[in-house]
Amino acid sequence: MKTIESEKGKIKLPCFDTILVDIDKVQANDYNPNNVSKNNMLLLEQSILNNGFCFPVVTIYDKQKNKYIIVDGFHRYTIFKEYLKAKEIPIIILNQDISNRMMATVQFNRARGVHQVELMSDLVKALIDQGVTDEKISKGLGMEMEEVYRLKQVTGVAELFKNQLYSPAWEMRDMDKNVYYEGD
Repeated sequence: MKTIESEKGKIKLPCFDTILVDIDKVQANDYNPNNVSKNNMLLLEQSILNNGFCFPVVTIYDKQKNKYIIVDGFHRYTIFKEYLKAKEIPIIILNQDISNRMMATVQFNRARGVHQVELMSDLVKALIDQGVTDEKISKGLGMEMEEVYRLKQVTGVAELFKNQLYSPAWEMRDMDKNVYYEGD
């Protein structure tokens, strides 16, 4: 296995040892706590179609089962197998015991982080500034239109909504008096 030197020692580079295997020889582990919504699965499929399969599935080889057990990449595997009906999949194989595999799964999941609202809002604003339509942002980022609108509001309503159609109709409810006020 290739390695590189760092200030903290040698770092293994299993990414250079990617192999292509029969997808039926790969199976999920039984401990992954990660779950992905249907919308994000569709976004992952779109990403693979647009950008290719950039990250091999991380596995270990289980001699007793004669299978590659997934450590990281279950959702990429699912897209390849169930959505795209691929017969083969690129994997890398780690040599780890079960406790290290379980920790690695969580490390991979948590290291990806989460998208912060302010940063996603800035990203939406940057796309709008480049002339990208709300619809294309929605599709490209795997968001509902409502989420795009909410993110636009975070960065400044007037500027981001300047080219939007609107209705002068409005409705307001006074919660204390249970009274409705209506516009045009």
